[in-house]
Amino acid sequence: FTMQLENIKKTAPDAILVWGNAKESALILNQIRKMGMSQPVYGSDRMVSPEFLEIAGKNAEGIVTTCQYNPTADIPALKEFKNNYSKRFGLEADVFAAHAYDGMNLIIESIRKAGLNRVLIRDVLTDLKTFQNYEGVTGKIVFDGSWNDVGEIWMAEVKNGKYNFFPATPMKE
Repeated sequence: FTMQLENIKKTAPDAILVWGNAKESALILNQIRKMGMSQPVYGSDRMVSPEFLEIAGKNAEGIVTTCQYNPTADIPALKEFKNNYSKRFGLEADVFAAHAYDGMNLIIESIRKAGLNRVLIRDVLTDLKTFQNYEGVTGKIVFDGSWNDVGEIWMAEVKNGKYNFFPATPMKE
């Protein structure tokens, strides 16, 4: 990424946004720091990964990313999911595993309500009232009229080599 980073360095930006997978983002971050750039670096949810922390090492300190949920939340179902996932696959469950688990549970619940009729399953899945404010392992899932998850977004900042999660906006009471 030398050519791209040299061009970025010439512009002397106030901050740098890296949007990519964990490994590549960590490699880019290491190269940014090696080139002497000390700007704050922000990134995507894909950086919330043990792989990113391992590859980036001390360079990860202070990185701020987005995350669709808080993987350290005190949700019993989340703890059980993470424990079972780790036992089965020998890996830490990432954001994609957690969301896939929630998505499959929505489908399973639809099958329970509709039976094994794909048209009725689709009808249950697309009825927004059925799953409005659904509680999954990732927390409360809120769907808008187009089935976009518009629930709370979290931020993650690396401090002392670990992700610290906080809401992107103050929580409403």
